[in-house]
Amino acid sequence: MKPTPQTKPISKRAESFRGAPVSSRVLPKTDYSYQAAGLSEFSGSCTGRSVCRPSFRAISEDYFKNEAQGEYAIEATAFVLIIAIAALPLFHSAAALIHLVRSTGAL
Repeated sequence: MKPTPQTKPISKRAESFRGAPVSSRVLPKTDYSYQAAGLSEFSGSCTGRSVCRPSFRAISEDYFKNEAQGEYAIEATAFVLIIAIAALPLFHSAAALIHLVRSTGAL
């Protein structure tokens, strides 16, 4: 349980702080008997359930061993296709520029 400061509403607090000297300002009251929970009893194992769920590491190892290779091939193919589609207009524009330069007689 975190300490909860007890403060005045904003409008009253702003009025009381405007002209008051620093020594007369009142700080909020806070409960200082708060104690943080310790992690001495914490462990990464199951908490008494009959069936333990697999860890995140086990799930990721299974994914990379079985599914990631097929996904990588699909993504690599899609990347090459996108690059090819983007490169075609660049080649056509370069050919058009060369044709324009030759037709003006600059080369």
